[in-house]
Amino acid sequence: MPEPLQTPVLAGGVVTLRPHTMADLRPVLERCLDPESVRWTTVPTGYTEDMARDYLEQIIEPSAEQISWAIEADGQYAGTIDLRSGGGEGEHASGDVGYVTHPRFRGRGIMTAAVTLAVDHAFDVLGWELLVWQANIGNVASYKPMWRNGFPRPLSVPALLNHRGVMRDGWHSVLEPGMPREPQGRWEDVSAALLRDVEQARRPG
Repeated sequence: MPEPLQTPVLAGGVVTLRPHTMADLRPVLERCLDPESVRWTTVPTGYTEDMARDYLEQIIEPSAEQISWAIEADGQYAGTIDLRSGGGEGEHASGDVGYVTHPRFRGRGIMTAAVTLAVDHAFDVLGWELLVWQANIGNVASYKPMWRNGFPRPLSVPALLNHRGVMRDGWHSVLEPGMPREPQGRWEDVSAALLRDVEQARRPG
């Protein structure tokens, strides 16, 4: 049986990644009720405080499937970032990264710093051979921290993601340890290409 993945405290830039605690209950509830979070994630609609409490109880316990960090900035909960194991063993282990930002902390570079720490941990500590990022086509803002961390412009994949029972076209990008960890191309050009993907998608998010 795989050993649980530990959740170390990591600090860098403007953020600290730490294990969640029950003190995060109120801000977790706030971000799960935020309209943009509801639109782009699979958080259940009609989210309640009891749901937030159950969620925290689950992710506080170490798991062999994922590491779930609370992102702290200015001494406050600013979001959550996860590394989820994709299987494989030894040098062929891999996984994916996902995150959600509390609405009060958007647009401040918080998630860029958090992604940097999480990617470093995936490659340097866990030894993963690749890291995947996916999102519904249309969620351009979600890609920007990934772009800043070197994730290539994502491929557009039809019906990639199950979003509340509906298959949506998705973006898929893969980063490997030897790839540059800096933006590839100008954001103006990259975002324009992403918007073309949105226009051409049959099942956008």
